[in-house]
Amino acid sequence: MISEERLQELLDEAIVDCYDEEEEFSGVLISVDENVAWPLPAQLAGMPVEVLGLDESASNLRRGIQARIRRDGKVQRASLIDLTFGDVDENSAEWLALFHWWASA
Repeated sequence: MISEERLQELLDEAIVDCYDEEEEFSGVLISVDENVAWPLPAQLAGMPVEVLGLDESASNLRRGIQARIRRDGKVQRASLIDLTFGDVDENSAEWLALFHWWASA
């Protein structure tokens, strides 16, 4: 379990020099994308998928952060909030936890 203090440290790192909600969104998006070791196995609605990375061009404040996933050999998009990750490396786990913590605030 990651402490709230550690999550706040990661968020502060992600949004340094951000002045509004849109910049903060971009800061979190880029930080998560750069710090997670893609590709990763995940579940989407109980089905196994491979998360290839984040789709910056499809992500926005209204839609949220979108991920590129591979399911049944096809590359698709899915909301990062809808993906469940299993056993991932410690750094990736921290940044994914930061994303969920930030998204639920």
